[in-house]
Amino acid sequence: MRHSFQLLTLALLMIAATNGCAAHSGQTTKAPFAPPPAADSAQTVTLHTTDGWTIVGDLYAPKGPSHGAVILLHQRGGQASDWDALSKALQKAGYVALAIDQRGAGRSTQGPGPTGADAPWDTSGDIAAAIAFLKGKGPIGLAGASYGANNALIYAAAHPQQVKALVLLSPGANYHGLDALTPAKRCLTPTLILHDRGDSIADDGPQQINALLPGTSHLLKVLPGSEHGTALLDEDGTIGTILAFYKEHLASANGARGKR
Repeated sequence: MRHSFQLLTLALLMIAATNGCAAHSGQTTKAPFAPPPAADSAQTVTLHTTDGWTIVGDLYAPKGPSHGAVILLHQRGGQASDWDALSKALQKAGYVALAIDQRGAGRSTQGPGPTGADAPWDTSGDIAAAIAFLKGKGPIGLAGASYGANNALIYAAAHPQQVKALVLLSPGANYHGLDALTPAKRCLTPTLILHDRGDSIADDGPQQINALLPGTSHLLKVLPGSEHGTALLDEDGTIGTILAFYKEHLASANGARGKR
């Protein structure tokens, strides 16, 4: 009896060992199911500027051909993900959205300058790298918040052939040497400015900038709150307002390009 019990135990141990080896060899187990990425998920991308910075961004690409692309620049102390809601809305509407951590901020800490609170204020090189990355994606729009808005305006004024639509959230007359008034005088890019009436950081900068922009392709929308920068999303339907603006002006740029 004892001998039979020993044989049975040995047989069970051999079966367990066989199953364990098979499981480790992959013969009897299946790889866990990995769900496909969500339609509105972002892809992390890395850009390199001509002056030595590595810029990390979140790329939201539509399923089909793009109608254009928008580069989004966060405010001081912010990051690319601050634009998540607008980026997803742009993606759903058929636009490529590229929100970047500007030099020295967020994930973009590899470069020749300081990071964090002492990060550079001038990020024009980051915008240039983003535009080069988006070549072939259609006309380009810029969106910026606070110091990102000043950088967007300065760049658009200096490169009118590259930027076809401009959205500025809480721009200032001058943020830490980023003078927005001088470039505003020569910026012909269609521009939408969003500003909260009680915003003490931007103060009357948005009004000054709007008054200096030439032509008629610019609009200042003053909202009743006291928020600043990307906190304006989605106050009083601002995301819908921004989408409508890009649809109008990037579509116009697409039409003009097709007639050449």
